[in-house]
Amino acid sequence: MALLDELIDANRAAFHPDSDPGSFVANRHLCIVTCVDPRLTHFFPEAIGVDRGHAVVIRVPGARIAPGSELLRTLAASIYVNDCQEVLVLPHTDCGVTRLTDAELRRVMRARGVNDPDIPEDPGAFFGLFGDVEKAALETVAAIRQTPFLPRHLPVHAALLDIRTGVMTVLERGYDAVFR
Repeated sequence: MALLDELIDANRAAFHPDSDPGSFVANRHLCIVTCVDPRLTHFFPEAIGVDRGHAVVIRVPGARIAPGSELLRTLAASIYVNDCQEVLVLPHTDCGVTRLTDAELRRVMRARGVNDPDIPEDPGAFFGLFGDVEKAALETVAAIRQTPFLPRHLPVHAALLDIRTGVMTVLERGYDAVFR
């Protein structure tokens, strides 16, 4: 059976026409910027007590948002549309973007049928690879705080989630930060 057909069958089995999906407003007024790593799917309720409807989750490789990135517009939407009043930048240990190399990316892209002239000259930069998740998290916090169209006194926190144990280590408390 094709993967899409499996998903359709699971959806039909789970469909409850009378259930209330809740509001588009994040009822804990939280936006989490985290990684695309599939190991994080369904990990938040147990690890940090965030269930469906509690938060907006923006998933990007390495939980990293660069200054001036289009992703800051996405974050702004979660703040203004979904009433998020705090942001948690939450990368994790054992992140793939810290382990891949340009050569490995090139190899995988070629194997998936991408022609050499179409592979970015610097795949690591193109995909946003980096070596230190804690440093990248703090850089993301700084990028968010320095964005002029975001609220001036928005608490932006950084923490590191251990992918094996779920233990969260706070890197920076946004309540204590100096704002621009």
